[in-house]
Amino acid sequence: MKNGGFTLEELGRNLVDLAMTEDVIRRRATALLSVARREVRELKVLGKVSRLAMDFHAGDPAVTRGTSGAFDVAIPHALTVRVETEGEAEATVHKLTATVALRITPRPCAPLGIFLDVAEPSADSVLFADPPVSTRDYLRGRLEEEVRRELLRLVRARLADSHAERTIDLEGPLTRALGLDLDTRDARDARDARDARDAPPPSRLRGASVQPIGTAVRKGAPSSEPDAQLRLFGNTMPIQVWTARPDGQLNFVNKAVLDYFDRTEAQIIGEGWLSVLHPDDVPRTVATWTRSLETGQPYETEFRLLRASDQTYREHVVSALPQRDAAGNIVLWIGGTTDVAELRRAEAALRRSEARYRLFAEASNEGIWFWNIREDTTEWSDRMLAIIGVRREAWGGMFMSFFERVHPDDRSAVQAALRAHLEERQPFEIEFRMRHESGEYRVVFSRGMAEWDDKGVPFQMAGGATDITEQKRHQAMLQERREIIEQQQEAIRALSTPIIEVWKGVLTMPVLGVLDEQRSEQMMEVLLDAVARTRCRHAIIDLTGVSAVDAATADHVLKLIDAVAMLGAQGIVVGIRPEVAQTVVSLGLDLSNIKTLSNLREGLRFAMQSSGVTVERRRRRKARREGAGDAPAPLSERGG
Repeated sequence: MKNGGFTLEELGRNLVDLAMTEDVIRRRATALLSVARREVRELKVLGKVSRLAMDFHAGDPAVTRGTSGAFDVAIPHALTVRVETEGEAEATVHKLTATVALRITPRPCAPLGIFLDVAEPSADSVLFADPPVSTRDYLRGRLEEEVRRELLRLVRARLADSHAERTIDLEGPLTRALGLDLDTRDARDARDARDARDAPPPSRLRGASVQPIGTAVRKGAPSSEPDAQLRLFGNTMPIQVWTARPDGQLNFVNKAVLDYFDRTEAQIIGEGWLSVLHPDDVPRTVATWTRSLETGQPYETEFRLLRASDQTYREHVVSALPQRDAAGNIVLWIGGTTDVAELRRAEAALRRSEARYRLFAEASNEGIWFWNIREDTTEWSDRMLAIIGVRREAWGGMFMSFFERVHPDDRSAVQAALRAHLEERQPFEIEFRMRHESGEYRVVFSRGMAEWDDKGVPFQMAGGATDITEQKRHQAMLQERREIIEQQQEAIRALSTPIIEVWKGVLTMPVLGVLDEQRSEQMMEVLLDAVARTRCRHAIIDLTGVSAVDAATADHVLKLIDAVAMLGAQGIVVGIRPEVAQTVVSLGLDLSNIKTLSNLREGLRFAMQSSGVTVERRRRRKARREGAGDAPAPLSERGG
């Protein structure tokens, strides 16, 4: 069907701009994508199960028309999320404001209509308003991600069910406006066939394009030469585009090819790729291209081409598809060549970095973990899995897969450490126990660092973990041995500073070996404690076992006597050897204020006499009682 030199379909394409206004798109978006409902979901936050009740309320869409004919539609949503978490008495309510951003492109469709093509919404299609600083916490970030997933699910489901509703039929209104009769489909098909024979070339029609790659071409169309439309289209593309005849001879290269190799089209077509192809890549490239020409299979390979600007060979990826006629014969090859040198260098650098990282991880015996907070998924290195004895195919890959293996007594500490890091950005370093596949709990030390988005919400975290089970066992064994050694030393110290109560009110402390500062302090502590506890009147310090003395030792003894005197007891020094006495004199030490006696016996005698007890008198009384039986002693010998 024609009208003034245009086909009816072409006329419909020209009327799209007139038919599709912002108001039309707004009404269609409101009818198609309205979301007002409640959804209930379960969410696990740091090992705690929470129940979410989400209420969605959509507002009026805002529509903006772009220069390309597409419409940007923003649909605001007010959301109320009620969170009930296990172990917490009260539920929390969060108010969120989100915008679902969609791009709608009206496209002509057969037989004569407009289809509202909606681009596939992604995670970036759901935007949240900036929350107050006080609410930028980990929980809010998890809630936003859960709400984003739910909104995307609802919108995608609605788009999948609304294909027919997004098709606007223009055939009836246009034919009526043009005064045409609506006839049967068979009559239209016959008329369209006649029109096709008389139709002008596609290049004369607005919006016409070359036949899609890999599909059959119309009979009568040029079989092996690119038309003007293809040339125009190819020269506007930034990548290298070329075409070749069925025998493989180039017959078109676009402007990007000419600029890259600094050649004319005649030079490139005449010389082919061999003039710029790396010599080492010629045999493989020729073999691959020949095989595609013979079999008709798509041509895909990678080779190095000489760039004119710096005369360096750079890696390129090339692919070409055959275009066939109605009989299935190849009439043209259409291909593209892309410089991937920078990509290959980046890939090589990434491989080197990964290799160094693996080497470091293996050398340090540290497991590496990564946590995608938004998706709540985890990735563990082989070493990390080996710590708990789990095969990779058996690993759950979720945060709960990790948290369920944490010892029940350590879970609250892990939760607190994670929350402090994610919400307050405190360093994350913690020691906890994890269940091995064998049932044994391994002690693990882990540290990590999160990354926050521009809203202050954490979205990923990475770190390392080390199995310190054997280290902890060795530490426990070492501590046990230290305690035993300390107990033994305490016993030795007790033996080296014995306190003996030889008489009521009389204590004696034998000193053996060398008297250094540490031992003198211990002797003073033990002796003073005994003097205070027993309330003795005399404390005898026996130096019989001291074979040598210096100024420091003598000073310790003097301090000990002075400390005893401050508690109301008299200190007595006995057992000074001749060589010790000679040393004391040579050092010029003054011991005139200290009671010194020759041996312990004399010291005891002095202490008892000072207490009013006569040893000889008691001995005579005992002897007389033994000689006279139980007869009492004369009154003249009693007393004292």
